[in-house]
Order: sequence, then structure tokens, then C-alpha cells
Amino acid sequence: MKNVLLSTLVLALVSISCDDLLDIEASNSLSGDLLVDEESIQLALNGAYFNFMGISDGGDGGELLGGDFQVMAELMVRNDQFGFDPQSSQVIPQEIFWDESAAPTYENFVNKSIIPTNLRVESNWRRAYETINLINNILANIDNVENGNARSRIQGEATAMRGILYFEMARLWGPQFTTSSASTLVLPLLTEPIISVDEIGLPSKSSLGDIYDRAELDLTNASADLQSLGTNGTRISYYACQAYLARLNMQKNQYDVAQTHLENILDGTFTLTNEPMDAFNNATNSTEDILAIQQTPGNNTGTPGSGSGLATLYSSLTGEGLSAFRISPDAISSDVLYNNPRFSDADLRATVDLSTTTSTTDVSTAYYRDPINTAIISSAKFLRNTDVVPVIRLAEVYLNRAECIYEQNTGVIDATALNDLNMIRQRAGIGALSVVDLNGDPDQFYDSLIQERNRELIYEGHVLHDIRRQFVNGYSTGILVGGRPNPVINPLDPDLILPIPQSECDASPGLCN
Repeated sequence: MKNVLLSTLVLALVSISCDDLLDIEASNSLSGDLLVDEESIQLALNGAYFNFMGISDGGDGGELLGGDFQVMAELMVRNDQFGFDPQSSQVIPQEIFWDESAAPTYENFVNKSIIPTNLRVESNWRRAYETINLINNILANIDNVENGNARSRIQGEATAMRGILYFEMARLWGPQFTTSSASTLVLPLLTEPIISVDEIGLPSKSSLGDIYDRAELDLTNASADLQSLGTNGTRISYYACQAYLARLNMQKNQYDVAQTHLENILDGTFTLTNEPMDAFNNATNSTEDILAIQQTPGNNTGTPGSGSGLATLYSSLTGEGLSAFRISPDAISSDVLYNNPRFSDADLRATVDLSTTTSTTDVSTAYYRDPINTAIISSAKFLRNTDVVPVIRLAEVYLNRAECIYEQNTGVIDATALNDLNMIRQRAGIGALSVVDLNGDPDQFYDSLIQERNRELIYEGHVLHDIRRQFVNGYSTGILVGGRPNPVINPLDPDLILPIPQSECDASPGLCN
């Protein structure tokens, strides 16, 4: 951590219009002494957004919410090798093909053998703490903003970013939250700014429970600051805070609290798009975007040249991506693969264009044939690096509420929970389920709900966190690693927890003991 803090003391000095989050050039340095008024603090906040959203900063990497936080979690639940499961006596098909030559350093996540020297682990850790330290500087100087409304907004947005980052890091660098795991030491918890080398000491790790408590407190305080601002443009809003509070409380098995946050969102003005794919590849937020990463040609999470960003990794279209994440056509309907969507033919989220597509304007389906590797397909969720990247969508909120209602009373099929599930199914072109269809069995409802999450949220980085939570609650599932003698691993396996970067261990050995 000392290495990280030494490098992050040189905070981003941003040159930006206060009206445009993406008109940014980061250079030179910024210390707390420069945060003297609303203008300078707003500039610093925009710099925090720049990092938080994962806008590419060159070779340093670390795309956070705009890339790696989704990609790393997604790859850890996907299988890229054939194998054999001795328990079921079934051949395990290959689900994805990861091209390590196109995007090196990600193969560790697919293989579930993540090493402390992995570049993605180090770069995201570094950038997250860089952003947290910048936020701590902003909050320490917030009284220098004289206008009360501006002060509340800036304070709310900054505090929300810190809470979200700590929550996301706890999910990736820590175990699933349980009563017993809450005392596990996982991450340094920094809430005070460091603005000089003299202030740097050897850090210590805080417990998983303390990290969750700080994230919840930050998001609760931010909600109060931002509630009067509605959707707050493209910035973090009250609703985004409520959505993250719901996610956090679901991971803590506090489903009644989570449901309250979800109801607050559903009282807002968000609506589902007409069709599932209408929620993706948009120049501006869709009607269901509660939090989204804004991109432009000049400021985005990465290009094929940088080797980073969701479009770079997922897209196989000419000039848009590297086709690193390649999908087996048989995988999307496989009955063998764990955590698989098992799409039906009628599902709009399973449509495949098998023509040789090379342009984004030609893609109107959920998948398309790779123009070079024609035996495989690519997801159409992330076609261009200039489009909005959804982080929280209304579809997730409905599915989350259905899960919360079920978990509070597992003995019934609740009408509201069933309606939430059916809203997502019907938008996708598949029929609504009735209590009769489910044989009046709440367990069948839960199975259908989990299946619908796997379909609707596929490739968005949800499944790892979902199955950890569901496994703790008694749902039987696993993660496939085809190349291993025992190819099914427990969702709580330590191999699925990111290690602290080796550079941190070398500088502060106590962090890694």
C-alpha cells in the first residue's frame, strides 16, 4: 500500500468544463492545498469521476466500473476448456474462447488461478485507491464550497463514489459476506486524505464487516445529500445510491432492507426499454439506466489500441474490438454448463445474426457471428467504445425485488415477485409464468428467477456475486473449470478472491500475512 500511496499522492489535476464529465485531460499534480473554492473542488470531483468511470488513462490501466470490475467477475464464472465431470458423467463443453494474445493478463481469471503479480489486479487496486484518496481530499475541503446546494451535491457524489468503490472492492478482494466472514481482514480502509509523503505509514487491513459498514454509511449519507436532485443528469444520483444499497444489503442477507431501497427506485421515473437490446449501444442513457458510464470518442474506457474497455474485449467488429471474449454458439442453450442462460428459441436475448457482419450498424440481434472466426459468436451488448455502458439497469431492480420478496418468505409464490419476473420475461418475448405453470412450488419459482437473472444480466459481471449470495442461502450450484480433475468448484472457493497485489505485499508485508 505504501507503493500505491506514494504514487497516488500525485493526484490528477484536471482541466475540464464543469458541464462535461468527459472533457478531461489529466496531468501534473493536485494537493489538498489547491482545493480552495467551488471551482477547484468541482474540477477535482470531475477527476474522481474520470477514474471511477474507468476512462482510459493510457498504459496504466484499471477500468474499474467501466471495464475490469465487470470483466474480471464475468470471466471467473465462465469455462474455456473441455472437460469431464465424474460426478454427472457428462462431458463439459467449452463455453467461451479467450484470446490471450489479443488481451493478455486476463487468462488468470478464466483459469481461476489469479496471481498477485497480475497486471489487472494491480492496476485496478491502484486506481481505486487513487480515486479514494482524491475523494478524501475533496471531502476534507468541502466547506470551501460556499453555495449550500452545490456543497451538498458535490459531497453526495463524492461520498457515493467512495462507498461504491469500497463495496465493489470488498466483493472482489474479499469473501462472500456472512456472519463468520465479517471479521476477515480484507482491505485497508482509508477515509482521511494523504497529501504529503510525511503522512504515509504502513497501512493495515480492515475487516470485511468494517468495509461493508463504511460503504453503507457512505451510500446512506450520499442518498440524503442527493435525494432532492432526482436523476441528477448523468452523474451519480439518489437512485444509484439506493440501487447500490440494495445490492449491498442483498449480499448481507438483509432482504427486507434491500427491498425498501428497491421500492424507492421503482417510485421514480425509470421505465424498461421496449426490447432487451434497446438498453445497450446508446449514445445517451436509455430509459432504464440508473447508473451508466458516459463515453465519447476522445474519452472512453479503451480502444483496440489500448487493449482495454468492454467494447475492446467483447466486440469483434472491424475497428471496434479485439474479439478476445469469444462465445461458443452451443453454449447459450447448453443444459450442462453451470450458470448458463439456457435460452429458448423464442427469446429475443438469444437471437443470432449468422451473416458476416463487420459494421455496428448491421447488428440488430443479441449475438452476431465473428467476421474472422466464423465458428464462434460475439455478444452485441458492447459494440462501440463511444456508447453508454450500463452499470445499473431497471431490469436488475425488478429481478432484485423479486429475489428479496422470495427470500423473506420462501414458502409462497408472491404475486408481486412473480409479476416482476414476468415483466422481464415478457419483454424478452417469452411467456409469462403462472402459479399453475410452477406447480404451485416456490422452489420452482426461485429456479426460474435465477435462470432469468442468468439470461438478462449475462456478461454484465453479476453472476459471480449472485451465486455466492445464493449458495450461502442454500442454492446448489458451482463454477466449472474444465481442465481440472474435479471440474466443479465451490462459489466460495478462495481461488475466486482477488489477491492483494505483489507490489503491496513487498512494500507492506503485513498486508499479505
